[in-house]
Amino acid sequence: MEANRIALLAATLPLLLFGIGGDYAQPDPLHFGVLIAGAAGFAGALGRRRWAGPLVIAALLVVGFLARASAVDFPGSDVLPAPREAVDVLAGGGDPYAHVYRSTVPPGAVFAYPPGELAFYSLLHLTGVPILRAEHLTGMLGLLAITFLAPLTGEGFAALAIGVLANAGDLVQRTGDGGNDTSATLLVLVALALLAWALATRGRTARVLWFASAIGFGWSIAFKEYALPLVLFVALFLWRSQGRRARGWIATAAGTVALFVVPFFVWNPAGFIANVGGAYLAHPSAYGRNLWRDAVGSLPPLAAQLDPIIPFVTPLAVLAVAIVLWRWPARTLGGAVLQGCAAVAALFVFARWTTSVYWVFLAPAVAAGLAVAFGAAPPLGER
Repeated sequence: MEANRIALLAATLPLLLFGIGGDYAQPDPLHFGVLIAGAAGFAGALGRRRWAGPLVIAALLVVGFLARASAVDFPGSDVLPAPREAVDVLAGGGDPYAHVYRSTVPPGAVFAYPPGELAFYSLLHLTGVPILRAEHLTGMLGLLAITFLAPLTGEGFAALAIGVLANAGDLVQRTGDGGNDTSATLLVLVALALLAWALATRGRTARVLWFASAIGFGWSIAFKEYALPLVLFVALFLWRSQGRRARGWIATAAGTVALFVVPFFVWNPAGFIANVGGAYLAHPSAYGRNLWRDAVGSLPPLAAQLDPIIPFVTPLAVLAVAIVLWRWPARTLGGAVLQGCAAVAALFVFARWTTSVYWVFLAPAVAAGLAVAFGAAPPLGER
């Protein structure tokens, strides 16, 4: 309980920092209100007031929602324009993995995105959400997903996780750059919240949440393949902690991936492999925040020699990290999520192409995993 109170005190700091910002030359009720909320939450947490947690979480959600709603669109990526074109192709009865795309960069490039992404944005399109604005919405929903963990983790740990993410510059900015990683992490956050509640409840509700979480994690893999290591470590934790019950969960998650992928693969095996699989080799040179660009890149002759072998080194490095982590079994759901995040981070570090949006996927998963690991009581894990 004391740790939760300390976490709540720490969560007020983003509110105070936001509150002292803004335009001092004009009346600014928003920043002033957040400043007051942060100060009141800090005082309430010190005084162990029950209203302090809900106040801090509500204020952080306001900051996070407004930041994402007002994020400027600067579509510099083809990641969302291409799926928008793919949705139109699919709606017209065409195969999105046999289509020549005008919206990719360069035009005619491979369509690298698995069918889970098409399904996700198709659903948003049917509900009237513009695909190019979808990340603004899914960024808000991701914060809400962490909020639903608060009764399990304690309000302080949930608030701290939200506070780290609410006004984080890159996370907010990337909701408007045409990428899809904010939506990818939403699937993980929702699935994590569902699984946490499934482990904390009993009866029919727990059963529904249990299988819904498996569908969510499976969908995250069918949306972005880099979610696979994270889901595998969650599955491993359930296998070790839940015994035979985990079989149905794993089968449901795997079945969800197959439900998305198999129809498109059967429709056009060569086109599907050339597009989704070909994306792995689409970038011939190292770029982004990774070992090859930031460390080896300072030695251009060596970097040029290593570029061709990076696609072979990457899976071996990730496998090595995964084996090391596997030897230390996670004792909590949050620990399993953090192990999975470590494996995903290894993938990003050793990959040849790692743009900042990949880390945008990882940061919320780490924040939520920490909240569940340190704040959750049994049966989510041992204390």
